Amino acid sequence: MMTTYPLHANFASTDDPFPVEADVVIAGAGIMGCAAAYYLAKRGVRAVVLDKSRIAGQQSTRAWGFVRQQGRETAEVPLMMAGMRIWEGLETELNFDLEWRQGGCLYVADNDADWASFTQWLDVAKQHGLDTRALDRAQVDAIAPGLVGRVVGGLYTASDGQAEPRRVAAAFAARSREAGARFFEGCGVIGVEREAGAIAGVVTERGSIRTRRLICTAGASSWRLLRELGLTLPQQSVRGTCMRTNALPAVTASTFWGHGLGIRQRANGAINLADDMQVDVDMTLGHLRALKWFMPELWAQRDKFSFHLNGALWRDLRDRLPGVVPAGERVLHPRDPDPRPNPAHAPRALAKLRALFPALRDAQIVEAWAGLIDVLPDGIPVLDAPAGTRGLVIATGFCGHGFAMGPIVGRLIAEWLDDGVPSLDVSAFRLQRFFDGTMQRPRSML
Repeated sequence: MMTTYPLHANFASTDDPFPVEADVVIAGAGIMGCAAAYYLAKRGVRAVVLDKSRIAGQQSTRAWGFVRQQGRETAEVPLMMAGMRIWEGLETELNFDLEWRQGGCLYVADNDADWASFTQWLDVAKQHGLDTRALDRAQVDAIAPGLVGRVVGGLYTASDGQAEPRRVAAAFAARSREAGARFFEGCGVIGVEREAGAIAGVVTERGSIRTRRLICTAGASSWRLLRELGLTLPQQSVRGTCMRTNALPAVTASTFWGHGLGIRQRANGAINLADDMQVDVDMTLGHLRALKWFMPELWAQRDKFSFHLNGALWRDLRDRLPGVVPAGERVLHPRDPDPRPNPAHAPRALAKLRALFPALRDAQIVEAWAGLIDVLPDGIPVLDAPAGTRGLVIATGFCGHGFAMGPIVGRLIAEWLDDGVPSLDVSAFRLQRFFDGTMQRPRSML
């Protein structure tokens, strides 16, 4: 029988003696860190995984749950195609019910501009041999029966799927711990020791650990940790809201985006629902950091952002006063952010859902949550092992679509540390692109 665990399941080694040395330390216990620990353990490398908060306490459990190749930036497609082969056998490998459904991914265009974008992306799919195809109205109706409203055309990748974010990182954590990884919650990395340009150890809230290898998978906090190493990461965070409905009649096994909605119907009939790609920006002085990189896309995509002057600004101003946040905790601050969902999204999304699928007229929102999405200016992550800091591997900045990439990124990190090189080309994701003029403007649809 497959195992299931609730959100924020606790697999932390809180009662274990704290280690003084480790093969590798992983800073951040989201899906990237937990997957890396698992694939390292399979190679006999036992990681110590540290998190300032708790295992999968942030964005890894707050995602939509799309597992898609479709619509990604060109550089990400080969990684996700390799990742999809992992996903197809992941429930069996981990012996966990991950709510895996390989029902495809459907984008529906209700206007000519979106349709033009879809058809352009078909060139990317053809370049990589992906099974994406364009659909007419009848073909869209076959995948999402009962859909009403204008359909100019659809984009569909049958090999895409979905899984439940609240289960996947927990599964990786459980299996990696069984194989020898050790997890410590409420224990952040506050400093990094170096010798001759190489990692020599980490300083944590519970003491120092000698190690020659450090993986930074700290999500939206990564820029703070990397700053301790003299590395600049132009990373910001935005607040994304997601909702879940009551159990409803089946409308589609495919993940769906169109008519201003993101939809994922789980096998039990409940729908994960997002109000298009709308995100909230709670303005602080910190948003001035790296502004020169973000400004062009902020302006070009301004209809997707809602800017707020709220309590986040006042907390930021307070925390900048001397002595409010102790110096040793600044790299961990805030320790356990709990962003609030935007209350305007639920009624708007619910109205769109009922209008789009009349069979769902009894839909109600039973749960809403928000996550801090870490974003980079070009919409793709940093996957890098900077030459100037030997022993460091960075995997961060997944821009709201990292959940699906967790398994393949975890495997690549393990290869990188154990073999010295990953099995796929990740040169497009190097940190230096922001400083050598090679950063590209994002072109993906989501």
